[in-house]
Amino acid sequence: MKKIVFFILFTTLSITSYGQYRWEVSGGATFSKLNLDDVETITGTGFYLNAGYGYLMGVRAKTSIVFSLELLQRVSDIEGVVGGGDIKALQVGLNPKFRYLTGAGKDRFRAFVNVGPSFRVNTSFEIAGVELEDEEYEKLVIGGVYGVGFSQMIGEMFDIMLEVGAMNDFVDNLTDTNSKFFDFYARVGVRFRIYDARR
Repeated sequence: MKKIVFFILFTTLSITSYGQYRWEVSGGATFSKLNLDDVETITGTGFYLNAGYGYLMGVRAKTSIVFSLELLQRVSDIEGVVGGGDIKALQVGLNPKFRYLTGAGKDRFRAFVNVGPSFRVNTSFEIAGVELEDEEYEKLVIGGVYGVGFSQMIGEMFDIMLEVGAMNDFVDNLTDTNSKFFDFYARVGVRFRIYDARR
């Protein structure tokens, strides 16, 4: 038993000794469409703000796990309604994602792919200018995020990031209604590195 405990402790210390950390902030447009049972909707434009903390694993920092706090406005328009015929949801949540970067750690230009689940809370839900009561919409929405992009180093401690991707819901947004968002997003961000950029 002692050998197993020692092995687990040694493995954990070995992994964390190669770990690095970095902060990142990004934001941009989100293009959302809410699928409803009896109402036709079209894509609307909202916004997306993200503040993330990344734990980098392995040599050259090709893989990382990023824990991101999100503020997300999702807007979908009701087809055929002129002025005020939109659906708006404001959500906050957590998006832990696995990221893989191409190239070496000291490359100035690197492409990346990230994927992970999202756990969001609907803080408000509005249809055609009328805010719904709490019991009329789901509070917790679970979904997924799938993105690709690239980063460009500017100096020793900063990157500029550009990312595009998709988000989808696994859980309904409205109570007793089949109502799931599917979003495309595009955002630009700044990543601040607090590890040795030469690795």
